[in-house]
Amino acid sequence: MKIHSSADRIHPRLERPIVTLGNFDGVHRGHQFVIEQVLRRSRESGRPALLVTFRPHPLKIIRPGTAPPLIQTHEAKMALIESLGVEHSLVIPFTPEFAETPAEAFVGEILHRALDASAVYIGNDFNFGRGREGNVELLRRMGKEFGFEVPVAKDFLVLGSPVSSSRIRRAVHAGEVELARELLGRPFSVSGLVVHGDGRGSELGFPTANLRTDAELIPADGVYVTRALVEGKEYDAVTNVGTRPTFEGASFALETHILNTPGALYDRPFKVRFLGRLRQEVKFDSAKQLKEQIGRDVARARNFFREDRSDSKP
Repeated sequence: MKIHSSADRIHPRLERPIVTLGNFDGVHRGHQFVIEQVLRRSRESGRPALLVTFRPHPLKIIRPGTAPPLIQTHEAKMALIESLGVEHSLVIPFTPEFAETPAEAFVGEILHRALDASAVYIGNDFNFGRGREGNVELLRRMGKEFGFEVPVAKDFLVLGSPVSSSRIRRAVHAGEVELARELLGRPFSVSGLVVHGDGRGSELGFPTANLRTDAELIPADGVYVTRALVEGKEYDAVTNVGTRPTFEGASFALETHILNTPGALYDRPFKVRFLGRLRQEVKFDSAKQLKEQIGRDVARARNFFREDRSDSKP
């Protein structure tokens, strides 16, 4: 995918592109639905497809104190967008100065003059421009003036409600990773590097890989069935998220026990995919009780993977 950083310096210049515009945090099933429509229209019309997004997320600039945690990094977002078949994207730097751009100026200067869009696909709740003054009505009115269409994608529903980035964040914060998986179309994941921990997992007979991550969104404290991805290989796993309250003075950790140990993991890139929640984090009266519970957690996880593989067979 060709990633452009300036609307008026796209080279080679795209001829009357089919544009979609948004933040695309999570690249969830609603985003995928819109992108599929854009790509279909691109194929039918013979015009190129162009996805326009922003970096950082606008709320990081507009409301830095209350901006929501991102579902994924910018790099992960762009990789997912590319995997959907998008060949061109424009990443607009969202600065305090850009935040003051009037909505009409954004449409006229970027969508029309710089991009010469033939169609602009957006969601029905999309707002843009200074103070979020731009909306579907404004875009359609100016589209008639400048010669581009404004198809508005219907809400993509899961369990009767629209899929949205905020709904996914709520699900992850609540530990509802199964729901997050339905909304995303893939398991919610956290990536980072494996670092040395305090060794308590090994002492209990269940060695863990401790993840150091810059992820902004972390599931609720608890024990989860997960898959660990290490250098292209996947491993069945159990992951504990939380402060490990059984041990006095223990700090927050995201630690993963791989059911079939892959060997040394320190300083290696590591991704944890959350498949289901086994239980909330609990303070036990002794390390022995904790060890027994971990054994039960591991047994339940192994059963989960057996059933999952059985269900996936033709």
